[in-house]
Amino acid sequence: ARTPKHSKRRQPSRIGPQPTPPPTMESLAQAVTTAIQTSNYSSLSTIFSPDPTTTPPSSETWHSLGQGERRQLSSHFIQTSTASPTFYPQAFHSPQIMTVISTTLAHLPPAVEGAADSVLRQRIFDFQVNEREDYATAAKFLSGMRMEDREESSVYYMDAIDRCDVFVKVAECYLEEELTVEAEGAVTKAGTIMEAVPGGILGGAL
Repeated sequence: ARTPKHSKRRQPSRIGPQPTPPPTMESLAQAVTTAIQTSNYSSLSTIFSPDPTTTPPSSETWHSLGQGERRQLSSHFIQTSTASPTFYPQAFHSPQIMTVISTTLAHLPPAVEGAADSVLRQRIFDFQVNEREDYATAAKFLSGMRMEDREESSVYYMDAIDRCDVFVKVAECYLEEELTVEAEGAVTKAGTIMEAVPGGILGGAL
């Protein structure tokens, strides 16, 4: 008779808990949308933290993404927040959100649909001037507006009059704060635009 073979006992698994996979572009975009809908400023601040050392390792942040995806996520935040009927202007009162806005505006793709970044800059300008009377901050955001003067099909195209108006507003804000050097710089830019138009701004408008 054959001697039965003794089956080997399976050793208990010693594999510990698996590490949490890094967040994806899709999961972060959904988290941004949800945070905007619920006005969760802390969540947005964590996602767009400019310094990875200040967030817990388990947090969902954009530092797991490549540069291209970070720009896409920034664009998603700008577009979604400006399209929300409830997020602004209340969010402008939050220092966390103002930091998020500054961070995302500095990490954008070549173009944002509908020039949403320019729309946001204009809304911040209006808020800072009318609600806070913080003219220096208003000027800083407005002066960063992207303005295309050649390609009329660009979402950032602005004619000479509108571009000149932007720098005039910036100069006026700096003068309110007695920042004469910055004001002169804005006036110089407005003057350069006027000089480039045949017949000047008024001549071209008539």
